[in-house]
Amino acid sequence: MLKNSITFLGTGGGRVVVFRQIRYSGGLWVNIEGINILIDPGPGSLIRIFEFGFDPRDIDIIAVSHRHLDHCSDINAVIESATDSKKRPLKLLVAPDDVTGGDDPVLLKYIKDGIERIEHTEEGKEIEFGNLKIKAPVKHIHEGAKTFGLQFSTGNKTFVYVPCGKFYDKMLTGYPENADLMVFNTTFPRPVDGYSHLSIVDVEKMIKRLKPKKAVLTHFSIPMLKADPIKLAKKINKTTDIPVVAAKDGMRIQF
Repeated sequence: MLKNSITFLGTGGGRVVVFRQIRYSGGLWVNIEGINILIDPGPGSLIRIFEFGFDPRDIDIIAVSHRHLDHCSDINAVIESATDSKKRPLKLLVAPDDVTGGDDPVLLKYIKDGIERIEHTEEGKEIEFGNLKIKAPVKHIHEGAKTFGLQFSTGNKTFVYVPCGKFYDKMLTGYPENADLMVFNTTFPRPVDGYSHLSIVDVEKMIKRLKPKKAVLTHFSIPMLKADPIKLAKKINKTTDIPVVAAKDGMRIQF
């Protein structure tokens, strides 16, 4: 397992791509300074974990950006596997409170018993896990779900995940500058009225302003796949002079 790396267990976004499995949707496996974090375990996450050579029992933290099924439908199955059916607790779950509680929680009650610590994301809140600091720098505007960006920092590395949401100006100032790696859920090639998802136009603005050392595009819809994410990533690379790539299922990147 590569230290300070991210593996894409899926790169699909939007109902058609995810629920027809045109691209996988298992989330992100991140290793930062030896700590293993699974982010947004969507449909098929448990299968992809094994397919791409990981063991769920190695997961230290599961982090969920929001409760939509393409981001958390496999959370119960993954935790059941990670904990050997609650024989060894998951160390930390980070998620909005509507994932774990309320009238319609995604997390099943009996699975909840297998988690050592649950922290709910709130804008600006910082969570410590050893030498790792987890922060929700920006609350996103996204229909039907509390949604937060996620920042993971140690003394040496900063990784930022920008999930689904409608673009607004705070995204240009709330996220940290010069992160080692930023991953953007880039669902559309251009803004689409009525959908609270980021487009290439929005992400290009953010990359120009925030200047990460590396940037990766993921969470592609049918229109985005037709527009060719690789071509669009190269275009942003040229206009920003920052390394930008379009993720593929199973891709692994060091940072």
